[in-house]
Amino acid sequence: MPKLLADRVALVTGGCRGIGRAIVECFAEQGCSGTAVDIAAAAGGAELPAGYAAHVADVTDEEQIAHAIAEADRRFGRLDIVVANAGVVPPWHETDELDLDEWDRVFAVNARGVAATIKHAVPFMKVRGGAIVVTASVNVLKAHARQLAYTATKHATLGIIRCAALDLGRFNIRVNGIAPGPVATEAMRERMRYRATVGGPPETDALSALAREVPLGRIATERDIANAALFLASDLAGAITGHLLPVDAGLSC
Repeated sequence: MPKLLADRVALVTGGCRGIGRAIVECFAEQGCSGTAVDIAAAAGGAELPAGYAAHVADVTDEEQIAHAIAEADRRFGRLDIVVANAGVVPPWHETDELDLDEWDRVFAVNARGVAATIKHAVPFMKVRGGAIVVTASVNVLKAHARQLAYTATKHATLGIIRCAALDLGRFNIRVNGIAPGPVATEAMRERMRYRATVGGPPETDALSALAREVPLGRIATERDIANAALFLASDLAGAITGHLLPVDAGLSC
C-alpha cells in the first residue's frame, strides 16, 4: 500500500518529545521527512527517525522560528506540512489567584507561537500548497477548572485555525486542528505527581479517574493523536479545512 505522506516534508514544533515526537515518528513511517523544532532541553541529543533533523528554536521568539522554517526549506527543498504543536500547561490557579505574568508566558507559546509558526511557514507553502495542523485541546470545547490561562490560549488557537483556513484556502493550504483530551504523556504524569504532593490523588488513581470519565473507558495515547495528525496532513483529508477534530475518547460528547 502506498505511504500516505510519501516524499513529503514536514516541520513539527515541539517535535522532540511527547505528542510532537509521536507525530514525527508516525509521519516518518508514512514516508515523510523533515524537521523537529524544539527548545534546547528537548532537542539536545534527541534520537529522531531517519530523515528527520532536530532544530533548536523557541516559538516565542519570532526570529528563531522564522529561521527554523527557512532552514528546513533550505535543507529539504520544500515544505508540505507544518504541525504547530509546541505548547505549555501552567500550574492550576483559582481565578482570583491568576498570575498575569504567567498568563503572558503561556499565551506567548500556545497562541502567539502558533501564529508565528503559521506566518513564517506560509510563504514557503504557497509554492505547492499543503497542510497545517494545530494541536489545540479539548479545553476548546470543555473548559477546565483552575486552568483559565491554558483554556483561553486554546480557544485562541481555534480562532487562528478558522481564520487561517479562510485566508489560505486559495493557495491550496488546508488548516485544521486536533483537540486532544487527557493524554498520559510524561509531562502530564509529572503534573499528576506534583499535584499528589499538594493533596491530589496518586498518579495511578488520577489516571484511572480520567479513564472512567470517558465513553471508551481509556484516555487517548500519544499515538492516537499522531494518527489524527496523519489523517489531517494527508490527502485523505483533502477537502477538510477549518475543522477541529476531538481526539478525546469521547470526553467532549
